[in-house]
Amino acid sequence: MVVDDKGKTFNTDLIHTIETGYLLDLADCMVTGAIARHESRGAHSRTDFPDRDDENWMKHTLAYLDDGEIRLDYSPVTMTKYEPQVRSY
Repeated sequence: MVVDDKGKTFNTDLIHTIETGYLLDLADCMVTGAIARHESRGAHSRTDFPDRDDENWMKHTLAYLDDGEIRLDYSPVTMTKYEPQVRSY
């Protein structure tokens, strides 16, 4: 990206350029987490894994960006009054 505005105060072009870099990091984390999850759930739909897999994937995916490398970790889901259900329309 090129920043045309060379101003030192309220340089929104520079701010937008920096934020774009952060958004690309976020997108990389999201895609890596989605590829690792071998199931379809909600808006996350895969043709190679069309069904939910609550036994193996009822957990939160945590993505960390460490020195340009993405590390995935998982945390358990706490079941409350409303347990997740398969969507059937």
